[in-house]
Order: sequence, then C-alpha cells, then structure tokens
Amino acid sequence: MDTDRYIVAIEIGSSKIRGAIATRSLKGVVTVLGVDTEPLTGSVKRGFVVRPEEVASKVRRLIVKLRNRIGSSKKIKQVYVGISGQSLHAEDHMISRDFPEGTSITEDIIKHLQDEAREMPIAGSDILEVVRTGVTVDGKPRIDGEEPVGSNLKMGLKLIVARDDLKKSAARCFQGDVAVVRYIPTALSTAYVALSNEDRQAGVMLVDFGADTTTVSIFKDGTLRYLSTIPLGGQNITRDIMTLNVTEAEAESFKVRLGSAKPMGEESNITLRGENNSEIKSLDLSKAVKARIEEIVANVNAHFDYAKCDPKSLEAGMVIVGGASKLPNLAELLAEKCDIKVRKGALRQDMLLDVASQSKSSDYLQILGLLYCGRENCVESTVKPVEEPVSEPVEVEDEMHVDPKEQKKREKKEKANRAREEKMRRKREAEEAKNHAKDSEEGENGAKGPGLFGRLKDMVKKAERLLDDENDNY
Repeated sequence: MDTDRYIVAIEIGSSKIRGAIATRSLKGVVTVLGVDTEPLTGSVKRGFVVRPEEVASKVRRLIVKLRNRIGSSKKIKQVYVGISGQSLHAEDHMISRDFPEGTSITEDIIKHLQDEAREMPIAGSDILEVVRTGVTVDGKPRIDGEEPVGSNLKMGLKLIVARDDLKKSAARCFQGDVAVVRYIPTALSTAYVALSNEDRQAGVMLVDFGADTTTVSIFKDGTLRYLSTIPLGGQNITRDIMTLNVTEAEAESFKVRLGSAKPMGEESNITLRGENNSEIKSLDLSKAVKARIEEIVANVNAHFDYAKCDPKSLEAGMVIVGGASKLPNLAELLAEKCDIKVRKGALRQDMLLDVASQSKSSDYLQILGLLYCGRENCVESTVKPVEEPVSEPVEVEDEMHVDPKEQKKREKKEKANRAREEKMRRKREAEEAKNHAKDSEEGENGAKGPGLFGRLKDMVKKAERLLDDENDNY
C-alpha cells in the first residue's frame, strides 16, 4: 500500500457534494476506499456556487470523513475537484506550426503546443481542458506513438471552456489547508469510467442527467467530437410537481417513487397521498413528469443537429448516467424519440470498489471518474520519525591537552591488558581440551586416574608453566 498513491476527489453538484478516496497502483489500478455524500439545498445553481460558506463547511466535513477512512496518521493535503455548469461547452481550435525540414515531430512537441493552447486567453471564459482531436504532419495523419519527420504540423483541438467565474466560485470553497490539484469537467471524467475504448471508437453519445443541467457529449474515432450543456435537469421535474400544491420534499418523493418518463399501459386516475397528508391525482403527476422530461429529451435530440451528427453513425448508441437518468422508462423514451439504442452507464472493469459500494457503482460514476483521472498523490503522512534516546553526555578529556608521554603509556597499558586477557583465554581453552582428551583416554582403557598426590603434582607444574609464559610476555 505504501507504494500506491492516494487520490482524493470532490464533486460539487446542485443537490449534493460528494467526496471519495482511492489508491492508484503503479499499474494504474484504482481501488476505491470509500465514498461520502453531503446534501446541498440552494447553495449551487447550475454549477455556480452561490453560498460558498455553506459549501466550504460541507467540504471540510467530507475531508474529515475521508481522512477517517485512512487513519489519523495520514493527512489529506490536496484534492481533485469536478465542476460542471450551464456555461460548460467545447469550442474548436486549430494550431498550425512550421518547422525546419526534417524535424522529428515528437510527443513532447505536441504536448507543448497543447499547453500553449491551455493558456490562450478567451474573453470572459476559462479553458478547463484541452482535448486533442487530430494531428497531421505535412498533410498526413499522425498515428499515436509515431514520430514522423516533416516541416508542417496541424493539430485540431477541443477547448473545454466555461464562464471565468465558475471556477472562481468553486475555489472559494477550498481556502485553507487543502489545495486543489486540478479542476476537471465531470462530463469528461465520467466518460472515462462509463465508456469503453470500443464505445468511443465506434461512436457514442453520453448524456449526464443532473439535477440542474443535462450534459451531452459525443465521441467518435476515439476522441471527443462535441460537448454542450442543457440548462434543464431533474429538479425542473420536481418544481413542476410542486405546482400541484405539495412541498419540495413531497414532490421529490412522488417523482422518485411514482414518476415515469413514459406511461406503460393504460393509466388510472387514483389519489396519491404524501407524507404530510397532501393529496394529488396520479394523472396530474404523470402529466407534470411527462411534459418536462419530453422537453429535456427533445433538447437532447436537437444536439444531433447541432453537432452535425447522424444518430445512425454512432454504432455504440447512447449511454445515460446521472441521478435523473433513474427515472423509470427514460431509456425507452429516448430510444423512441432519438431513434437510437440506449443503455444505462456502468462502471468499467479496472476499478475496484468495496463491497458496500459495489451495488451503487452506477450512482457514483461522476465521482469515480474524477478518481480515475487523478495521478498525483493527495495524502501525506503525519507520523513523526522515532527519535533515538538521548544518552547522558560522557566527559572526554581534551586530546589537545594530553601529555604525549602519558598518552603513550596509557596506550601501552591498554595493549598489555588486551594481550593478557587473550593469553588467559587461550590457556583455558587448551586446558579444557587436554582434560577432555585425558578423560576420553581413561574411559577407553578402563584405567584409574592418578592419586591425590599425582594430581597435586600436575597442578603445580601447570601453575609454573603459566607463570613462565606470563614472564615471557610482560
């Protein structure tokens, strides 16, 4: 785990703010450790933060919850932030550069030009992301991984832009100890986890049905071809139901429990009772839901014309995600009105979730996409290194003031002591070996050992030999 990077992401939506933490292995496998959510009411309008103090408070609460998932020894120092909004869209841009003949057009050159485009000023707007759509060298398409030689480079780009105050409104919620690594358009990050490479290559429309907005993006030949935002979402349906004299909470409950994008079979007009004993007719509910969702679907269908894209050219069809996409029979309504096959988005296979989150992965696609886009480590360790015990200071004589004669005498004495100890050790080992051999010999021959007088005589001789050895050495 210590070799993995921790990725932390925060997604700011109109109805909720969501945070998640994951590890990213050296091989790129993302393992989600947890997802937490804080509700929002009126603090964010179509992506723009109108109450930064409340959102900042929710951000701090999420950071605490996420930190608790990894232990108190680690601290979250930075996060990736996903943003969206009514002003988010893509603009086409073309770069053309001439080089000396025989120049090798490397990936570094292309990335440098992309970075230049990211800093290009656009009045009233921020460039949030730059997506490459195609590169030609001397009129010939460049294939990824190749470094063709030529003199003229042309590169098509999609600039993902939004109002310049959109990012500023989000930045006010992250003032303090936690920094923002990067702001990521959730429309792009969601595509990374909800669409396969085969989908993007064959052609697909991704529709994110949010609370205040619906984002439409089209991919073809492996790259982004179109992106735009519709200023309508699931909360518009809730507000329409509120006109039937019910509270916002009751209207949301009616929509979730009984709403349908397309009535299936003959409808009956029964009385529905809300939590606060309010009553509405089922046909009135059906009409309110049907009118608004058909308007949103009509707007989605119109974007095929805006993008100059034939639905039949998108072999992978349409993929729908987002909280409002859970409205029953929405996929059937889209397939009928847009004449295209429709399916609900699902999480790609190379992300690992905890068991509790696995069943809700379709609800977490936006925040999981932000985790997937993260590369930099967002967590640092707060454990202090173990300090070695401090020993008592030892007084040492200053060698500068020691008499050379005294120093020489001391060294000679220490040397003599070491030699004496070594000599005694060798004598003890030799004596033990000799006694062991003698015992073994006596055991084999069955002979009796020497008497008391003989043993005393041997001890005296050994003592004399030891004294003679010491006199020879010292």
